Amino acid sequence: MNSKLQLESIQSMLTAGHRCVHLETHTLLLWGLGGGAIVAFTEYVITDHRFPDITVRAVALLLWLAFWLAALAWFDHRLTHHRRSKRDETLPFAQAQINRAWWMLLLLGALGSFAMHFFGGGSMIYAMWIVLLGLGIYLFGLFSRPLTEWIGLATLLLGVAGLAAGIPFPVTHWLAAACFAIGLPLAGVLLHWVDDRQLPQRATALTLWLILVIAPPLALAHLGSKQAPEGVPRISLDSMLADGVPDKPAILAVPTGTVVPLRVEMSSPLISMPNDSGMSLTLKTPVEILLENGQPEGRYRVAEGPWHAVHDGVLYLRISKLEPRIEDGKPVIHAIAAMQLNGDKQ
Repeated sequence: MNSKLQLESIQSMLTAGHRCVHLETHTLLLWGLGGGAIVAFTEYVITDHRFPDITVRAVALLLWLAFWLAALAWFDHRLTHHRRSKRDETLPFAQAQINRAWWMLLLLGALGSFAMHFFGGGSMIYAMWIVLLGLGIYLFGLFSRPLTEWIGLATLLLGVAGLAAGIPFPVTHWLAAACFAIGLPLAGVLLHWVDDRQLPQRATALTLWLILVIAPPLALAHLGSKQAPEGVPRISLDSMLADGVPDKPAILAVPTGTVVPLRVEMSSPLISMPNDSGMSLTLKTPVEILLENGQPEGRYRVAEGPWHAVHDGVLYLRISKLEPRIEDGKPVIHAIAAMQLNGDKQ
């Protein structure tokens, strides 16, 4: 019996040695609330109105992220060492190395956000941050409590699943903010109250974590769904052509089969285009557009579907291929493009 107790004691000591990483409460609060605030408000600070030039906007975003992420990392580092020294503890080697990996993930996120301004993929930016956050939590969990590992893996899968399911951009935005602002502090609370040795408790804690992280973004997306103002008259395209552009708010109904010119403005060192260049597009489904002072206000809906705003990133044009050809003895550039509503099953 004594030998068995000694073996169990040795095994417990070995497990504690492997699981030596301890996430401080202030670390989870700092990165949770600070990271959530950065995710939630960055797109309202770094806007195309303040920075019309795409290069300037990309550099401004990179500097903005670098400043706040570096400030959070420095403050967390100093506070952690202060708390450890007060307890006469040192930072384990494994935790110091994982901290460096965490900072590298943040750097990758900032550089990825910067690069998306030039190479596309902006609709994936928040899913990318969710995946990076999940990977960081998972790395800490490998040397910490098993529940931390589970939460990290769940966060990573949330980002991948949201991207694969085509979740609308606003929902992904608030989901990323919730993973930081709710997910990290909540993980600290659950780690304090849940016994990792009990598998049912761990599974219940993970389920509760998923519900409390996912529910608020879905509720915000539902409450913040774009709606046309009540009492706004609905006019047809024919009546607007006959009576003129209205000077009051109105909903313009554009029917199927309407030809809509697409005007293209292009800057290139290789080619130039006349300002009136474009192509004729034919609507395959009816569209409603909210007008303000005779111009589109920014809200629209397709085929009686939900209302969207232009800046939501739901409607996008993707050019997947440019192929040079010779047709009738003349050089031609053949483009393959798709215009879609991201996340809508219409």
